[in-house]
Amino acid sequence: MNKLILVIICVSFIILTTGCQSVFNTIPKDTVMVKKIIRENENMEEEYEGVLSQDAVKTLSLNAVNKYFDEDLTKDELQFELAVIDQNKFKVMLNEAEKGLVVTPTGVSAAVPELKVNDQIDFATYSSGVYYTTLTKPTDPDQGYQIVLNARDGDVIRAVRRRETMQDHAKSTVEDDRMVKYHMNEVEPLATEFIQDKGSYPLSDLTLNEDMTRSGGVVELYYMSKDGEKLKYNVTVDLKRNEIIGFSKDVMALLSYYSRL
Repeated sequence: MNKLILVIICVSFIILTTGCQSVFNTIPKDTVMVKKIIRENENMEEEYEGVLSQDAVKTLSLNAVNKYFDEDLTKDELQFELAVIDQNKFKVMLNEAEKGLVVTPTGVSAAVPELKVNDQIDFATYSSGVYYTTLTKPTDPDQGYQIVLNARDGDVIRAVRRRETMQDHAKSTVEDDRMVKYHMNEVEPLATEFIQDKGSYPLSDLTLNEDMTRSGGVVELYYMSKDGEKLKYNVTVDLKRNEIIGFSKDVMALLSYYSRL
């Protein structure tokens, strides 16, 4: 018994003089607290930064309609149809549009277009693709609007007002061509005023290419960069109403150019 009491006294003395840590070999204090926690998804928010939500697309599309066509519409007055085209599909669409001009349906080679996709477009600008928005009035289904936005930053690259009566203007006629020449002195000032008031580029940076003007109830005026290398802008004028019914810029101006050849 005396030996047991002596052992207990010795152990107690060691604990008091050296502390518990040396006996139990515990983990140093605060080691876990200062350990860095790796977050696997900490960059997830950055990955989606800049991609527009559907609500944002609707708001921007409505604002474009009101701005470019001098309307005062609200979301409650319109129906919205949204479609997104990612960058890869967008590239395919452009390349197919370009190739469609080179070979006719019968397999006979046609003239190669002067404006080539790869020379005209920086696809990095459309890394998130594009949004197509169709806006219609339930009270007037014959009238509507199409807005195309860069899905990354919401830039409006196409805005068109459509009416049922425009279907009658699908084909050019000799009368239309004469009409274009007769009204050109009126059409060009309309397009000039539109670009100055609502365009994305200063008019001084653009050059009208009259050789690219099209007709068929509407006139489409195409504007090149000052050096004549790149197609920058397209303005569409309804001859009968003598008003602007749409514009396209950059990549959408190129698509408009392809569709009219």
